Amino acid sequence: MPFELGLDVGCRNFGGGEFSQKRCLILEAEKYRYQAALSDLSGSDIAAHRNEPEQAATEVRNWLATQCRSNAAGPAKVWGAFADFMAANYDELISRGFSQKDIEDLPMPELITGMENWVSENV
Repeated sequence: MPFELGLDVGCRNFGGGEFSQKRCLILEAEKYRYQAALSDLSGSDIAAHRNEPEQAATEVRNWLATQCRSNAAGPAKVWGAFADFMAANYDELISRGFSQKDIEDLPMPELITGMENWVSENV
């Protein structure tokens, strides 16, 4: 992650043009912990999630709503939809012969396809 973050910040600071408008959200377990290792993140949004997935989802939702200036669904609704998807996806994968380990190791493209299908059917 540090490499990718460095590329993103480098694009914003030195890329010019459209890259100068890049924005990123940095999630950290503890507020201000990043300062011990990274001092070049001024101007970046850094949100603490306290190692709680629901808080991480809230931080991402709030950041996207702010960046897009949208009237997005509330954090509780977003988290609820995610929980509903995860339960439905788990049941679907088990019915298709996946083990718990298979589900934990599911390739990201397959997870995203499952999300896209679920959203098209449920949202």
